[in-house]
Amino acid sequence: MAEQITLHADNFQHIHFRRIQPTKITFEAGAVQFDVNRSSSFLLLAFEDIKTARKITFEWKTDGMLNKSSAAQEKTRAGDDAWLRVGLILSGQPELIPEALLPRWVRQVRKTLKHPSDQMIYLIPDARHAPGETWRSPYNANISMISVSSQPIDDGWQQAVYRLATPQQTVGLWIMADGDNTASVFSSQLRNLVID
Repeated sequence: MAEQITLHADNFQHIHFRRIQPTKITFEAGAVQFDVNRSSSFLLLAFEDIKTARKITFEWKTDGMLNKSSAAQEKTRAGDDAWLRVGLILSGQPELIPEALLPRWVRQVRKTLKHPSDQMIYLIPDARHAPGETWRSPYNANISMISVSSQPIDDGWQQAVYRLATPQQTVGLWIMADGDNTASVFSSQLRNLVID
């Protein structure tokens, strides 16, 4: 059964990385805007119950410059930025690491989630990889990146629809736009995010 995610500040936690300027994030009229200025941070939504995801649909648009030139660069830490990432946080038992050794943001995520997670899938529109191609995050092998296609709809908005190869048990969402690695400055907007 399809569920539209309510994009409202009260539903999300804005999590910052240490020593990285956070992205300015604002919510307005059912949409969320990310103003990226060589910055990175993310929105975290924890689900009360585990949800089965088969298909994800969202609308997005952007303005500015993302300084990323190729799929090869996109696979590296130096090119690990995106106009937008919609992350599905998957159900599973994380690796047992003493809490004191975890970065602050990881502790925040674990404290916020209602169910444990060990993997994530990022859906990335307008990636340098061709639609449907996948690669691993250069920061964490438990994060899979998937390039998703978009179709223009109206007023600069595009719609992305992605059907997962197999249904995934999800415990939350991680949404971000970032330009810290590529010194990029741009804005992105997201609306009509639906999990089916």
